[in-house]
Amino acid sequence: MGKNNRQRRAAKRRERGRSSGPAGRGPTVRIGEREVAEMFVFEAAEAAAHGDADRTDLALRGLVELGRSAGRSSLPATAMTACLVEVLRSVLEGGWQPTDVPRVAVKRCSRAVADLAAQIITAEARTSAGAGVAVPEAWAVQLEQVADDRAPAWEDPEVLRTGAALLGVLTHLPVVPNLMPPPSAWGRGSPRPERVPETVDGPMLAKVRALLAKAESTDFEEEAGALTAKAQELMARHAIDHAMVSGGDRDATPCGRRLGVEDPYALGKANLLAAAARSNRCRTVWSAHLGFSTVFGFPADLDVVEVLYTSLLVQATRAMTAAGSVRDGAGRSRTRSFRQSFLIGFSRRIGERLEQATVAATEEAGTVHGHALLPVLAGRVAAVEGAVAAAFPEMDQANPRVSNASGWIAGRAAADMAHLGPEQQLLPGIAV
Repeated sequence: MGKNNRQRRAAKRRERGRSSGPAGRGPTVRIGEREVAEMFVFEAAEAAAHGDADRTDLALRGLVELGRSAGRSSLPATAMTACLVEVLRSVLEGGWQPTDVPRVAVKRCSRAVADLAAQIITAEARTSAGAGVAVPEAWAVQLEQVADDRAPAWEDPEVLRTGAALLGVLTHLPVVPNLMPPPSAWGRGSPRPERVPETVDGPMLAKVRALLAKAESTDFEEEAGALTAKAQELMARHAIDHAMVSGGDRDATPCGRRLGVEDPYALGKANLLAAAARSNRCRTVWSAHLGFSTVFGFPADLDVVEVLYTSLLVQATRAMTAAGSVRDGAGRSRTRSFRQSFLIGFSRRIGERLEQATVAATEEAGTVHGHALLPVLAGRVAAVEGAVAAAFPEMDQANPRVSNASGWIAGRAAADMAHLGPEQQLLPGIAV
């Protein structure tokens, strides 16, 4: 979704608005109430996208008045819903996924706009599934996560403003890499099932989550470190065994998964995710302006990264908060720079420790799998790098700048206490 789509819609509206002069100069194009209503809706959306509240309200008042004068009180709701669905479909075809849309709506607008996005997505999904289309499992999982069966109360002027804000966000979203089959591809045969050998099995994942939950809840840092290290060891070895099982399978390919990286301190969080990814043979690309990182790897490794990052974020946040507020000699708050630097320092040190754990697990696995192990792992790393390059051919490389030395030192010390971690790579794509 972007400039080309906006230009097409603008041309379409101009065409609708064209009328002929005197006879003989061509046919007259009659504009229906629905078309005029949609013109008001898109005008309100553009105004909202540019932060022009007066122009937004003017367009919405015109929309409501049109409905009244036509004796169709439902016209504003019909037009707003139709425009949102039209643009949402384009956005989903442009690589966006169900959980991505509310996330970017929160980042750019508000929780109310994100909630409305979930409602529109849920209604559209129900319409698509009603046609007997087999929804891929990955889409079904995300649709369940954002499901909101409430119907928008379009008769409320505030909800209409929220709709205009959401449409403004959707209209200006860029095309992003398509990580899953878009809805237009669902009708072409049955969706390809996820490969069972390439995912972490349920019992193992449950065991790992139990260990990490204990690490998150304990007040003793040494115990938390031991529990997290044990979890990483189990995950690393399990993923390596999976890699050897599927090493000769030419159909096994890396894929991408988007994980939210939200404010505050998004840079530090993005580096923490990158650390967890690097230690498990995955790579990340951070789209700072969109509020997520795309993690590339094989499915079993991605499962490990997601579980590990979630736990590390809890542990890092707890340690960062325990450090308290920070002020300089003049009494000015340095808390924000301290915490950003804290998370970056924590991420770097955690990365080093996770890498050590991965090396140990690889050496242990080598005694079982022999000389075949390293070529298989190297091949998978190369495949992941290729997937990143294909999805993000133009990408910045960046090293995070530390603006608070005490935060950096405190973060590394906390990582030592937590006992975990890898290297990293991310940035919009930004490789950190």
